[in-house]
Amino acid sequence: MLGRTVTTAIAVLAGTLLIPTPLASGTPAAAAAPPCGASFLPETKGETYQQAFERVNDYYGLESVRVFYSGLPRHWPGKVDAGKLPLSVSFKANPREVTAGKHDQHFRKWFAETPKDVDVHWTYYHEPEDNIEKGQFTAAEFRAAWKHLHGIAQQANNPRLRSSLILMSWTADPPSERNWKDYYPGSAYVDVLTWDAYNKIKGTTKNYRSPEEILGNAVAVNKAAGKPLAIGELGSALASGDKDGSGRAAWLRETTEYLAQHGALWVQYFDVDYRPQGHSDYRLRDKASKTAWHDFCRR
Repeated sequence: MLGRTVTTAIAVLAGTLLIPTPLASGTPAAAAAPPCGASFLPETKGETYQQAFERVNDYYGLESVRVFYSGLPRHWPGKVDAGKLPLSVSFKANPREVTAGKHDQHFRKWFAETPKDVDVHWTYYHEPEDNIEKGQFTAAEFRAAWKHLHGIAQQANNPRLRSSLILMSWTADPPSERNWKDYYPGSAYVDVLTWDAYNKIKGTTKNYRSPEEILGNAVAVNKAAGKPLAIGELGSALASGDKDGSGRAAWLRETTEYLAQHGALWVQYFDVDYRPQGHSDYRLRDKASKTAWHDFCRR
């Protein structure tokens, strides 16, 4: 779900393609703010996934929703009713089983029944890099499975159903010693190249890194690939000494402005306490941070 470090001007909002109007020479271009979104999980005993969505939506006024399935996607309407909000839905299945057609019946039904009045971006195996590194499957097997699923998705003939490859922004950074092309099934099979990006994953968060340091290499990859940019997970724990969250709030505003300048289609915050998984608590529960994300959603 998380990368190991933090990680064309077309914006999609509720099915409408927004293409910037050319400005007169010398007129500075104002970046269109991308739709905001969030990931979330139940936080109290008895809270359902639907109730968790409603709670987080009340916090911020979401414009898109990130939905995770640890296995095959649940048939529609799925595990959350988000109304007409755009959805980013990821799911997992063994690549060899996918390519062999074991799950074809399930996916034909799922893609065919995807809503036609809502923008849905599907993702097969978000952040596959670590799984491949651990030897669970190969990059070639991942790419083959993606192409197989893309073919089934195309049969649905739904113009509001699109594919979104999600990688760790860490993968784009030279110290990772990874090549994003290893996970790229090809331009014809990917509509949006999306990144999960974090200020810091593990240990003490001492400061807030600049958006360029976190995302600059990922943005360069999108330009090289000629694909629209999106952020599937954005997150940071509170840094040491940032007791009131004002530092994180400033970081959120700076980062979302940076992403707007680079034409991001959407930016979704990872509003989850991930300490049980050995990571950090990324939730925005201090007033300053919560207000910053609310303002981004409502601007």
